[in-house]
Amino acid sequence: MTIKNLGKKFSFNNLSIKQKMLALYFLAFILPLVIITISLTKWINKTIKERQFALAKTSLEQTSSLLTSILTNCEQLGDTLFSTRAVQKALEYQFTSEQEVYKYYSSLSFLPDFSRSNPDVLNFIYYTENQTIIENAYFTRTNDEIKSKNWYKAAVAASGRPIWVIKNSETLDSQTLALVRALFNRTTGNLSGVLALHLDSRKIEQLINAHKDQTIVLVDGKVAFSSRPFAFKEKLSLSTGLNIGEFKSDNILWGKDRSLTMLYGLYHEYGNSITLAQIIPRKDLESATNFVVLLCTLLMAGGSILSLSLLQIFANYMAKRVSYLQMQINRVVQNNFELGPRLSGSDEFAEIYDALMVTSNNIKTLIDEVYRHKIQREQLLARQNDIRFKMLSNQINPHFLFNSLETIRMQAIEDDNKEVAKTIKLLAKILRHNLSVSNNPVSLKAEIEAVDNYLAIQHLRFADRVKYSIDIHTDISDAVILPLLIQPLVENSFSHGLQDRKIGGLIEISIDTCNGGKVFQISIKDNGCGITKEELAKLKARLATGTVENFSSSIGMVNVNQRIKLFYGQDYGLEIESEIEKGTLVTIKIPAEFNSDGGKNV
Repeated sequence: MTIKNLGKKFSFNNLSIKQKMLALYFLAFILPLVIITISLTKWINKTIKERQFALAKTSLEQTSSLLTSILTNCEQLGDTLFSTRAVQKALEYQFTSEQEVYKYYSSLSFLPDFSRSNPDVLNFIYYTENQTIIENAYFTRTNDEIKSKNWYKAAVAASGRPIWVIKNSETLDSQTLALVRALFNRTTGNLSGVLALHLDSRKIEQLINAHKDQTIVLVDGKVAFSSRPFAFKEKLSLSTGLNIGEFKSDNILWGKDRSLTMLYGLYHEYGNSITLAQIIPRKDLESATNFVVLLCTLLMAGGSILSLSLLQIFANYMAKRVSYLQMQINRVVQNNFELGPRLSGSDEFAEIYDALMVTSNNIKTLIDEVYRHKIQREQLLARQNDIRFKMLSNQINPHFLFNSLETIRMQAIEDDNKEVAKTIKLLAKILRHNLSVSNNPVSLKAEIEAVDNYLAIQHLRFADRVKYSIDIHTDISDAVILPLLIQPLVENSFSHGLQDRKIGGLIEISIDTCNGGKVFQISIKDNGCGITKEELAKLKARLATGTVENFSSSIGMVNVNQRIKLFYGQDYGLEIESEIEKGTLVTIKIPAEFNSDGGKNV
């Protein structure tokens, strides 16, 4: 067996419905399920990590905001204490006795108020070079041990700028964060002392201990506070020196664990920085996703097994519906349009059955419509022939009739009766036109000329009693129209609309196009007696239903409307408007057709 024959044997179109559904099951369900499971696992892992990261960041920002507020308040208090002239004078003045010192201290009674005004500051101390000062809670004389401290050297090196340092607190006997600032004599420029404001370490520890993960406060890269003890005492390998409010995250190896570190800048001035850091182990971030991923995997596996079990049942159900539908199609193929009971439900097979039923009914309807259309065409021809027959019934010998009319006209000319001669000439033109009509469209221009001749005769008959006008607003030189559509309507205006008019009767004929020149709109308007609302409603109903009038003395309005619809289609016909004692307007709407000689299609 060749590869080509093997391919044809296992072609998808040659598979049974059950085999196709099984193949589609693996292609459309199992394969996408595997892809979705992998993609969903990655998405869930990413989403949960991002959410945990966002929550941790928000919590860290809240803590940073509180710590920044503490640092700012401390700096403001430090600025006040630094610029207090009374304190600066005490640091620079050389006292001669203890009484003089205590007397001066009485002028510094506001210092305790400064201490109480900021609860975040544990205390503040002026370390002074003035050895004549007596030490108390706010003043301490410096010695070699104090001057050898790193924080003291850093304050002096900062030349009066405030810096944050890690410093032991004598009050709590523990490490704390302190703001230090050197004071210099304004006259000599010599060092007067160092101001140190100690933050309450208990409040800082309370803030960082509220976090689940390890949280650290670093000053110039060194640990000042930590929510958990660890072995690092040297400068940590963390990115510090962030600007105030700046956030940064990075992956690090914290001990033996892969971890995520989040850093938030609390202070950064003149190389002095305070950074809040939080260490989140990667295993804590990933553990939250494991359960969700496992649950999704189990649910998808269970769904696959259940769907595979139901596939056989569904395939049998589908095969049964397909077999029944195929049997009904064979009925239609054999020209048996009576189908069996409808398929239950509203699925695609039921819709196909409904479409088959509609098709079957349409075929039967089409057969009936073809038969009715044939009858209608025959009726149209019969009506056209009936019109011609009525005209021809008075045409025993056309040549004799025209010769007789011409003889009468010449006699009237000899008798100098020009109106009679004109009337006979117009009458002859009307007769020639009407006797030449057929079942085919004729020139619209010729139809208008015939109507003009008819109106001219009526004007000669009634003089000022009836006037008329014909307005043509479009080019009709090559236009064609079904014959005898306009003249019957003009006759109706005379015989019904203007019959009671003694003077001032008017008929206005207007020819124009609409719908972008695709439709002719021919209007016949009179100012006659009009039609009552009741009669107008009856007439419109007869136009809508197509009730045909019998031919008696003239062609009825309903018959004109029916001829238009039979020839041009149901979208065309007559429209009528009328108001009692004001007149009637009848509008003919037909397709704008032209002779091919004029450059347009008929």
